[in-house]
Amino acid sequence: MSEESFLSDDFVRQLMSVGEVDVLVAIRSRNDRKTIGNVVRSAEDCLQRRFGRQRAVLVHVDAGSRDGTPQAAREASQLGIANGYESLRTLRWIRTDTGSSAGEEHVLRTVLSAAELLHAKSCAVVSASLESLDPAWIDSLLGPVHREHFDFVAPLYERHKFDGLLTRNLLYPFSRALFGKAMRELRATEFAFSGRLASHTLARPEWQNEGIRAGGEMWMALTAMSHGFRCCQTYLGPKPRASSSAGVVDVIRQSVSGFFWCLESTDSYWLKGIPQDEIKTIGPDHQLNTEAVRVDRKKLLQMYRSGVEELSQILCAILDPETHAELKRLAALDEPSSQMSNSLWARVSLEFAAAYHHSVLHRDHLVQAFVPVYRGRVCSFLSQHRSDSAEAIEADLEDLCNEFARQKTFFIERWSTKGKGET
Repeated sequence: MSEESFLSDDFVRQLMSVGEVDVLVAIRSRNDRKTIGNVVRSAEDCLQRRFGRQRAVLVHVDAGSRDGTPQAAREASQLGIANGYESLRTLRWIRTDTGSSAGEEHVLRTVLSAAELLHAKSCAVVSASLESLDPAWIDSLLGPVHREHFDFVAPLYERHKFDGLLTRNLLYPFSRALFGKAMRELRATEFAFSGRLASHTLARPEWQNEGIRAGGEMWMALTAMSHGFRCCQTYLGPKPRASSSAGVVDVIRQSVSGFFWCLESTDSYWLKGIPQDEIKTIGPDHQLNTEAVRVDRKKLLQMYRSGVEELSQILCAILDPETHAELKRLAALDEPSSQMSNSLWARVSLEFAAAYHHSVLHRDHLVQAFVPVYRGRVCSFLSQHRSDSAEAIEADLEDLCNEFARQKTFFIERWSTKGKGET
């Protein structure tokens, strides 16, 4: 399918009216009426102040909002736009609606298609759900592409020590072990890319696979790392809260499912055993806020225990007997004694990913079974680090990364065979 036929006729006409651009900023939205205004103004401010001499375009891609988000975006614009794509010197504004039934990968593909058709050299994507967005964020994302010719720029944030736990406990250490690059924010809502990378990803066959619906952004980052594109990460500052209606369990399922699928789509690269390689980091590579916060560890522990018990038969099909037995043993202990070690957590994660690859059971059921096990890991993390400094937490994260790396050979063997001695 050509990119022109993938896009709506109205959106293609808008793109044609713009012509070629140097810089593109895309704003993604779905029912973000309350927050999109500041995002729009911040994007306009950055483009006018930092890229005023460049041909620039703002692309608003809405996913079927029903709360007046598109109207709020138009009202927030300071460009005096009436129908959506008149020009103001070199800055243009265009918009499209992908529809509420379209997945996140449809939005991403729309942005990439617009970038390719406009021959944009530097592109950034931001979410309209952010409660605050500093214009400097956009410059920090675009700058490495525009001025230093990087192809993919991932963000780095200041987070609370108990935020982003799925990223720090699974996505980052797992991907670092396989791909040899320490990209911390693999599943980001804000990132930047070159026109060269946009064209490359659009030509990939993975768009036809259902798995991309849950992992488009991760897949793009891993594709960039595994195909010779120049990647870096840049520090943005404190991570703003996002207004989202998605439940925590749904986010975990989508992230885990998307990540496991991404491993399948890129295994021709990481199965080669790529050595560790530094990735350029602009600014600090991590910042943790250790302010006190109340977390219901007792509830997490109870959900872990009940999940391991109720899903015992499913876990038997996924995990080695020794791994499953250790999970059950820990689940029966009191909190101080039920700590899930880095070694065990890495082993569990690797066995789940291999089982997903071999479809030992329905993949949705497999990912569902991962959730209570992950809760057990989170409960251990919260208990272990409730009084720890940022330095201690970072040291433990480094140990976890090393543990995933130590078990990489085991994982590759498990990935390459369905079971013990079975090819």
